[in-house]
Amino acid sequence: MKNLVRLALILVMMSYQSFVAQEKTRLIVEFERIKNTSGTLHVGVFEKENFLKKPTLAKSIEVKGSTHTVEFENLDFGVYAISVFQDLNANQSMDMQSNGIPLEPWTMSGHPNPFAAPFWEDVKFTFDQKKKRIKLKI
Repeated sequence: MKNLVRLALILVMMSYQSFVAQEKTRLIVEFERIKNTSGTLHVGVFEKENFLKKPTLAKSIEVKGSTHTVEFENLDFGVYAISVFQDLNANQSMDMQSNGIPLEPWTMSGHPNPFAAPFWEDVKFTFDQKKKRIKLKI
């Protein structure tokens, strides 16, 4: 009888772990009132160690209207920043003037200074729930 109870308990624990492991997290990035309805939005999710170098996750979507949504699934809980630019000339990079001022529309999470290079502390956010929605304007 003890073995039967142990076996049942083990099966319950294993099925619970499977259920918990299958739950997905979702980070939803919404764009409203996009002024220029052409080009491609390049959306990157960054961690502090790779900030503005190589995104942890990235997606690109063609702009076809004034509102768009990008979803990232299975993101681990942690601290991240989102950086977005709108590639208007399809060259896959953010065009800038010689002094570093962007020539194409861009936005970030948090509160970056639009007249200076972004700082991690200004743009980071905590992803600590299964579903988080962030609204950005570009």
